Parts: sequence; structure tokens; C-alpha cells
Amino acid sequence: MSVIRVTAYAKINLTLDVINKRSDGYHDLKSIMQSVSLPEFVTLTENDSGVITLECDKKGVPCDERNIAVKCANEFYGAADIPFTGLHINVRKNIPMQAGLAGGSADGAAVLFGLNVLYSKPLTESELLSLGLRVGADIPFCLTGGTCLAEGVGEKLTKLTPLPECFIVLVKPDIGVSTAQAYAAVDSAGMNAYPSTDEALLFIGDISKMSEKLHNDFEAALDMPSFRSVKEDILNCPGCLGACMSGSGSAFFGIFDSEEKAERCTSAMKKKYSFVQTVTPTTCGVFVDQQNKKA
Repeated sequence: MSVIRVTAYAKINLTLDVINKRSDGYHDLKSIMQSVSLPEFVTLTENDSGVITLECDKKGVPCDERNIAVKCANEFYGAADIPFTGLHINVRKNIPMQAGLAGGSADGAAVLFGLNVLYSKPLTESELLSLGLRVGADIPFCLTGGTCLAEGVGEKLTKLTPLPECFIVLVKPDIGVSTAQAYAAVDSAGMNAYPSTDEALLFIGDISKMSEKLHNDFEAALDMPSFRSVKEDILNCPGCLGACMSGSGSAFFGIFDSEEKAERCTSAMKKKYSFVQTVTPTTCGVFVDQQNKKA
């Protein structure tokens, strides 16, 4: 039996444009997505139980078939020609839930990537991305990582020039937002035709100018006073180049060109918010950090 531990990173949306609602009920998006150094740690252990089990160190996380990690494991074993004996998944969470930071999707990406490595890569990268998409729209990006233009429902990924060195302060208020709630708000408000992603793409190599183009249609549609307050608090930090909500919320982020400025903001935000973290951009979404093969 073998054990493998995988690290998978959170993501933020530097821009997020909701283009239209499709006939299948999903929405076409256009977004610049960035992986950041806030990790989830997922350990996969083969066993002889004959079932897939999961444990998590975070209360409130479902540890059954509802969990994205379990769904991805089932998808993998269904697609790969691998004799299944049993699997235990251990998840150590750092990414807050209902934050728009893709915590669950990162776990799913870790399972797909880790199992593929564990069994000597029976599936191609394209096949892994397709499996991930069946479970969640953010999983293909979490597998890919770095800086990407995401289109369609999130499955059409184009690698972009990596962000210049910068420091990002993540802040999540106590209130959470479900994805269904966010999409309902966008549908009610109507599609926003403002091409924030197209504008930001022109300045992807200039962190100062690009930060001026941060935009999220979900943030505009939800338009909640508590959200406006978080964003204003971040923008009021000296040296902040720009701030925006990530994904469907409720986490916000601010971009800084120096670690000192970012840490000062983090210190100030911790006086008011329970989750505050300074992170940096990463060039990958998931990787194996430990593997032990047993006879």
C-alpha cells in the first residue's frame, strides 16, 4: 500500500465577467485567475477497506459522498483501469469555506493529481481536466494553476505571463456567500457588459496598472454594505494598489508591491476580521510534496 501527500493552492479572480446565462443553466465567464500561496494539504492512503473514506480537521466539512474530494476519487477510479482496494483521504484545511477561494476545488484537484501520480499516471492531463470539470468548474484551474485566462464555465484555460512579484492580503468577513446566492444576484441584476478582463489583459505585466482594472461582476451584483466595508478597509491601507472580491465571495483581496506594506495591512485587518492572510502568487496549482510506497 502507498501514501502520498499533495499540496493544492487557493485561487483568486483578478477579474470576473459574467458573459451570459446558457441554455443548460450554467453561465459563461471570462476571468483572469491566479493561484496564491494559501495551501490545502491532502494525504491519500491506500488500504484494504473496499471503500473511500475521508476525514477533515475543519468542522462543518461533509466527510461523505457530498465532499468534492470523494467525488473526484470516484471519478478517477471510474476512468482509470486501476484495481480498487480502498482509499482514505485526509484533508488539512487552510482555505476558508464560502470564500470564493476554491478550497473544495483545490481538495478535488489534489485527489485527482495525487491518485494519478500514485498509479504512475494512467490518465493524461487533458483527461484529468475533464474529470475535474465533471465535479466542479474551478477544478481544471486548480490543477493547472499559475496565471490563466479562464473562459466558458472555467474549463477553457489559457496560460498567461506570470504576475510580477507582488504581495496579496486576503480578508474574509464572517459572512459567507453560497455560489447559488451569487449567481441568483447576477441573474437578477442582469449581465454586466463591462469588459474588465479585456482591459486587465493589456496590463498583466504591470502590477500597478493591472491592479487598477480589478473587477468582479458578483461583487457588483451582490452590492452588500458589509462587503463594501471590507473593500474600503483594504483600500485605505497605505500602499494598496487595488482591491476586489474573489469568485462568488465573500473573501476580498488587496494587492501590494512590497511585503512590508502588505504586512502592515494584514496587521491592521486582523484587528477587525478573523481571517486575514498575506500570500504571494504561485506558478502552479498542485504538487506532490511527499510519497511513500509500501510493499
